[in-house]
Amino acid sequence: MGGRMLRIMGKFSVNALKSSSLCNKYMYFRNTKMRVMGVTQRNCSLRNYSSPPGDVKSLHSVINPHISRIRNIGIMAHIDAGKTTTTERMLYYSGYIRTLGDVDDGDTVTDFMAQERERGITIQSAAVTFDWKDYRINLIDTPGHVDFTVEVERCLRVLDGAVAVFDASAGVEAQTLTVWRQADKHQIPRICFLNKMDKTRASFTYAVESIKQKLKTKPLLLQLPIGEAKTFRGLVDVVTKEQIIWKSTSDVDDGKNFERKLLLETDDPNLFQEVQDARNTLIEQLQSAIRRITLAQKAVPVLCGSALKNKGVQPLLDAITLYLPAPNERSYEFLQWYKDDLCALAFKVLHDKCRGPLVFVRVYSGSLKPQSAVYNINKSCTERMSRLLLPFADQQIEIPSLMPGNIALTVGLKQSATGDTIVSSKASAVTAARRAGRDAGEKKRSVSGVDSLLLAGVEIPEPVFFCTIEPPSMAKQQDLDNALSCLQREDPSLKVKPDPDTGQTILCGMGELHIEIIHDRIKREYGIETYLGPLQIAYRETILNAAQATDILDKTVGDKRHCVTTEIEVRPTSGEGATTKPIISYAENVSEVLPKELQGAIENGITNSCIQGPLLGFPVQDIDVTVQSLTVHPDTSHTMISACVSRCVQKALKKAGIQILEPLMNLEITVSEDHLSAALADLAQRRGNIQEIQSRQDNRVVVAAVPLAEMMGYSTVLRSLTSGSATFTLELASYQALSSQEQSALLQRRMGLV
Repeated sequence: MGGRMLRIMGKFSVNALKSSSLCNKYMYFRNTKMRVMGVTQRNCSLRNYSSPPGDVKSLHSVINPHISRIRNIGIMAHIDAGKTTTTERMLYYSGYIRTLGDVDDGDTVTDFMAQERERGITIQSAAVTFDWKDYRINLIDTPGHVDFTVEVERCLRVLDGAVAVFDASAGVEAQTLTVWRQADKHQIPRICFLNKMDKTRASFTYAVESIKQKLKTKPLLLQLPIGEAKTFRGLVDVVTKEQIIWKSTSDVDDGKNFERKLLLETDDPNLFQEVQDARNTLIEQLQSAIRRITLAQKAVPVLCGSALKNKGVQPLLDAITLYLPAPNERSYEFLQWYKDDLCALAFKVLHDKCRGPLVFVRVYSGSLKPQSAVYNINKSCTERMSRLLLPFADQQIEIPSLMPGNIALTVGLKQSATGDTIVSSKASAVTAARRAGRDAGEKKRSVSGVDSLLLAGVEIPEPVFFCTIEPPSMAKQQDLDNALSCLQREDPSLKVKPDPDTGQTILCGMGELHIEIIHDRIKREYGIETYLGPLQIAYRETILNAAQATDILDKTVGDKRHCVTTEIEVRPTSGEGATTKPIISYAENVSEVLPKELQGAIENGITNSCIQGPLLGFPVQDIDVTVQSLTVHPDTSHTMISACVSRCVQKALKKAGIQILEPLMNLEITVSEDHLSAALADLAQRRGNIQEIQSRQDNRVVVAAVPLAEMMGYSTVLRSLTSGSATFTLELASYQALSSQEQSALLQRRMGLV
């Protein structure tokens, strides 16, 4: 297949390809139905792609442009700020599509899942590649809903820059803070785009001020709007002092027609003075190139527009190429260890019915080619990659190679998952480990030290909701297990586990919407009608006091006697920060004589005992475990040692006294003044602790902390109280102890007594 594909590429690359754009080359093959190229369409309606004429380039330079001409960027924001619409306009003005899609119509390129089109929200991140003025832009449109924060996290991990989109009438919102912190963690340079300048109550000044106050960053005003809300018609480039005014030439204004002209004082004296002041401030703030300041993350350029009304997107694309970094301008310490060898990160998995798992990878060094073997450091296995595909949302084009700085899909990697580090071979990993060891000043570094070479993966938060899931019949159980296995590999925040008491399958997710989407996907994509049990809260357990316990296991299996005696102490963790991983230590008399090969069995038993607490079976957090003594008969298996240690820990936990912890959520409600009192009264009945009431234009923003157990079905209640005008966001804050009365009531409910 690969050889045939390349021969066809060579035959048609000069005579048939009529565009300098990769997307246009892609559409040529697509329109001529060259299926051998690997162009596929998964499950959405046909898009009307563009193919204007242009200069002919070699296919290799189009697929693998010089690294300085690559921009790997993400679009991130609070839900409904306009990320997907902004992305759609970028694709339109770059020539990738001929017609403008609309989120409300369900025909955008990056929202291609049925669930996304029905709900008008982004659920999973989508990658798309296009060209803009001789630059290659690999763009990822990320979700804005808090239930899908992991999607944002794993995509930001592989990006070099980002565009933060803001609703100009709302400024910085709850999820904006979350994604901004995620970008801070990965040290990603950003551009701010104040979208929806045409919206009622849009305020450029308010939005900029909220960026200053809430994000604690310095905005560089590169543009000022001409008008706001209904009067918004263009913008002024503060650097060049040019006006950019969009003019409608037909009933359908696609935003392609705009006029650039120098802003004169006679045009608008007030605006002229504002621009002059902003330009003076800009020059004072920078005192060097805007690009250098942006890359150093000392400030963020701020632009504005209205993606829905097709205004301001072309200058935004220009700013992406001008101010955001190329891959070779980002500093990655691990590159010095790999030099020219392959180093890549798998950051997302999709499942295709025909081709199996499709793994998104970002290449940092070296190159990838089809039909080559690669080594997965995390899984300690070698895999063969059969094909390479360049992503266009739900469609792909097969490519012959992938060079550093690029993002693509791989076919054939059966084991690789989100967060896995991919190298050319095990020998390459060992060599890199030795280089890293020398850099660290260590004389030796074992192969296990390769762990330090793993590229930073993704932090997966613990699920807060769970429910049982059952197939329509036992004959479908295997199919359901396979579907859940695929979905877990795609979505690391989805957890599936068996109930030890009933044997039922437990589905754990990040929120009501998350579990609802998973349920719907199982039905649509895998054809299985499943039944969900009542949605329940994922509580946790901890201990109140220190306690010790002793356990003896003496069992003969066949001709072998397995005998273990252990004494274990548990006590509450004194440090800050909740963790479900127990802190394990050994008494001095144990650590001196304990064989290293037994340590794994002991720690496995302790960890397993903390997965399900003794009171309600929830994970146990914030405990220290000390092995005070351990006596083992020579023939005793590691399994028996783990079982004895686990049973002993459970005894100690029961003696220590169990406290139930419930998830506490950060709640932010945006509500009008008329409905504020009703919303506050309802919160008081939900054990809500109101922390602050802010003003946001004509609305009020209520910031509160509320137990998750009190928020079931809250969206319906709030809609009823406010006539559908209020919105809210929820985010896990911490776990807090239940009062004795609440814990007693919960125990009774779980036992079916009430």
